[in-house]
Amino acid sequence: MRARPARVGGAMVIFGCIAGCGHTLDASVRPDQLGSKYARITGYMQTGALAAGGTSTEETPGAIRHDVLLDEATLVKVAGETCADVVVRTASGRDEPLAQLDPTFTLDGEEARGVVESEVVSVYDYDFTGSREVVGVEGMAADKLVSLSVRQPEEKVFRVIERRGRLCAGRGSRSEVRLGLEHPSWIVGAEVGGDAYELDFRWRVQ
Repeated sequence: MRARPARVGGAMVIFGCIAGCGHTLDASVRPDQLGSKYARITGYMQTGALAAGGTSTEETPGAIRHDVLLDEATLVKVAGETCADVVVRTASGRDEPLAQLDPTFTLDGEEARGVVESEVVSVYDYDFTGSREVVGVEGMAADKLVSLSVRQPEEKVFRVIERRGRLCAGRGSRSEVRLGLEHPSWIVGAEVGGDAYELDFRWRVQ
């Protein structure tokens, strides 16, 4: 599940995908940069490129900025144990505790379960304008179908749940750390095997 082709990256965060792959977000960091902005990777949950209909990315309604759903991971420790601070922002209907996102580390090629050390939940509401039907008429006039629909603006709220926490594996890493998060129920094409919304982060410690 986690062993997918990676995006090609250089220094810091660079994005790019090999044809047919899932999506991995990359950063190259020095040991003295752990826990800093240089060890932070950002991205959005999405399905792999081979999902039914192609890649799907979580979206916002109306004119709400896409970055209200931006997720983050910062590598903070690799000696003794490996830990990353994560921020996962999801529409309220898709919210899940961090432990339910199947956090999985791959440390120098070996998989290790991610454990939630701490978690803080915040709720943010964003107003946007939609529309609702206030008059709807449909009938027959002589030999013609008559239809009338009138809509008016309606204020709506898009609720985002933000979960901040530290995820740790039980041992350290020497040169490469990967962290995978996968939504347990947000799946495209579930009837044919499906492709879940997920995030894959990779740090190269140099």
